[in-house]
Amino acid sequence: MAPSSMDGHGVPALYGPAIDTLPFMFAIVDESGVILSTNETWDEFGRANGTDLAPETLGANYLDVAAAADDATGPQAADGIRAVLDGERPTFELEYPCHSPSTNRWFRLYAAAFTLDGATYASVTHIDVTARKEREAALESAYAICTDANRTFAEQLDALLAHGCETLGTPFGTLSRVHGDEYVFEAVVTPPTAALEAGRTASIDDLPNCGHVVEYREPLALSDVEAEAPALADPAWGIENYIGAPVVVDGAVYGTFCFYGLEPRAAAYTQWDLTFVRLLSDWVGYELERQRHAEQRHALNTALPDPSFVIDAEGRFIDCLTDPEAMVEVDDTDTLVGQTLHGALSADTADSLLATVRAALRTGTFQSVEYKLGAPGGERWFEARVAPLERRAYDLDTVVFVARDITAHKDRQAELERQRDELEQAQRLNVLGREIAKALQDTQTREGIESEVCTHLTDSDLYRAVWVGSRENATTVTLRTAAGIEEATQERLSAAEHSLAANAITTGEVQVVEDIAGAAAQSDGPLVPGASAVAAVPLTTGETTYGVLVVYAPTGATIGCRESAILADLGRLIALSVQRIHSQQSLQAATAVELEFLTPESGGVLADVSAALDCSFTLDRRVPTSDGDCLYYVRVSGADTDRVCRALTETPSVASCAVVEPAADRGPLLEVALDEVSASPLDALADYGGAVTKAVAADGDLRFAAEMAPDVDVRAVVETVRETAPGTELRSKQYVDRPVSTATDFQTRLRDRLTPKQAAALKTAYARGYYDWPRKSSAEELAETLDISAPTLHYRLRKAHDAVIGGLFDTATGFGDPD
Repeated sequence: MAPSSMDGHGVPALYGPAIDTLPFMFAIVDESGVILSTNETWDEFGRANGTDLAPETLGANYLDVAAAADDATGPQAADGIRAVLDGERPTFELEYPCHSPSTNRWFRLYAAAFTLDGATYASVTHIDVTARKEREAALESAYAICTDANRTFAEQLDALLAHGCETLGTPFGTLSRVHGDEYVFEAVVTPPTAALEAGRTASIDDLPNCGHVVEYREPLALSDVEAEAPALADPAWGIENYIGAPVVVDGAVYGTFCFYGLEPRAAAYTQWDLTFVRLLSDWVGYELERQRHAEQRHALNTALPDPSFVIDAEGRFIDCLTDPEAMVEVDDTDTLVGQTLHGALSADTADSLLATVRAALRTGTFQSVEYKLGAPGGERWFEARVAPLERRAYDLDTVVFVARDITAHKDRQAELERQRDELEQAQRLNVLGREIAKALQDTQTREGIESEVCTHLTDSDLYRAVWVGSRENATTVTLRTAAGIEEATQERLSAAEHSLAANAITTGEVQVVEDIAGAAAQSDGPLVPGASAVAAVPLTTGETTYGVLVVYAPTGATIGCRESAILADLGRLIALSVQRIHSQQSLQAATAVELEFLTPESGGVLADVSAALDCSFTLDRRVPTSDGDCLYYVRVSGADTDRVCRALTETPSVASCAVVEPAADRGPLLEVALDEVSASPLDALADYGGAVTKAVAADGDLRFAAEMAPDVDVRAVVETVRETAPGTELRSKQYVDRPVSTATDFQTRLRDRLTPKQAAALKTAYARGYYDWPRKSSAEELAETLDISAPTLHYRLRKAHDAVIGGLFDTATGFGDPD
């Protein structure tokens, strides 16, 4: 499409000045690599750093300069850009360091080819990624400190505090413990001149910032305490900037992990800074909790009686010092004396214990080993603690053997490992979800969405197989797309898999089966052979479910609550992407499917009043507001306007009813505000990208029609409408031609620039004649209608106006999904 122009301005003429405003370096090279154009950021960087690509060298060959660079990234960049110009690859990206004597910097190079009048060119962009690299380095350093087994916990704390001070640019870093009405400074990092040491105490009242963190159990960041939170200013310490997070141990606040300074901070703390501090405080809380549990376990093991024996070098029980029944089943202690470890225990366990006994005798030192035994109540873990007897009271080489039950410790350890594995799985799934969201942004078909999702999930090795299906009926689904499955056919789906997927669609919640092979044992077996945990994830947004995503975990893995929650979010993301595709297809299609519905005795507010007053309502506009309510602008005929308003106002779910236009060619226009918005069939049509063309309530019935994309799944649309409005009938289906106009595309892009709150304010203002002259509604009346303040209304209208006017000129902006 040829570039458009407006008000005498050619859009291409605006590109140069616009590119000069970009905060990254941008250049255009011809097919041989000669620099044809650079933006101002490129030129400024060249002047400031004395590079070979200064402005006066336009016309230089970028590829030659890059290939001659001293480091390896220069030739890499030259080869990559040359491959783009030669058509061997569509784009090229490379991250590289570009350090100066005073600072370290990193950039990401991005090159893409384009053609103009038959000639090939490439755009070359250098984006500064130094901030991201520095944050990654900060996290890597923190991880290295936390996992350094050669440091004690106290040393790790000091190192973390020092690292936090360096990263955040603060002079003070402390770990403080709440003790009654005081704080005890457990670990501190301070300037050399500061008189603050570990072990010092301070009143809670003297440190209101820390007190706030402890009381509300949430992080706090203030770059200027006096300006941002005067109530938290402390004259005693004079803290002027503060960032800290609570340290939680066993569910209770232990204290605070914080960093601060005595001067206001020039730059405000960022969300990343707050997350960084919270990660450190979480690790400190975990370590303190782990140490506390270890100390408790040690105290319990020391205080409680354990089975104890005297055993000789041959593994024979010489004496039983305590009751041995917790370790082995015997009738009485005498029956055990004289037996050997091999006679009382399994061969493998006996071998391990005997080796420990002999090691203690050989070295003359304490030895220990862990082992497990089967018991009536289930498998239990023990720690054998073995110490040689120095005095030969038994006239043999003997040891004292104490069997300590460590089952609880092992269970706790296994649970922590499970939680750690689950957390790692959730973190990986979160990262994958962001990658999938990015991949779906440019996907233009539903099949493409399903293929991208299946491929990403199986390529990540988080799941060994994935498929997407849609509902066929109440108990079966139709397999649409799959990955990781050798023979993915509809016929191979087991009854258990049909049931699992159908339940997810029906309930709108993630359904999990721990062993699909066991659940499908009665049939021909599951689609993916072998035991596996399976989750069925509904693809749901609003009141519409587009299908189900079924994932098969690797053998032996489980799908926990945290993972299910992330999968549910992924299902909503997929559904929103499908909804976007439907909307785009509906808006862009030259041919549409027109569906007309009838809901007899619908039970809706307008339908009930139409039956009671023998009138009819024609929907003119429907505006959902930001607080979940909804405004209906309807034209009424067949009844007195005041009588209709009274009847509507007396209905419990109607918050208000106002006459916007007392008389008009199409009848009076009413504004009806509903404060209890239930699911509407119009919502379902909108979710499928449909444009509602008619909605009339008369004689208690509701008739409505919508134009849909030609390839829409009509059966799915009808089922969804019937779920929100039972008894609805599809009265007609026909294909209609409609021109695809650039005006529609333009309006769609404008809507995408508005937030829901801005859109609600703008639509309400337009519907109520705020833009007519003379105005039919004042700003105060609009604000009252939307239940917001007049300044808030003006703010939202100004932002909406900016978005609309900006859309008139910003033709290079990429737009999102239509609402």
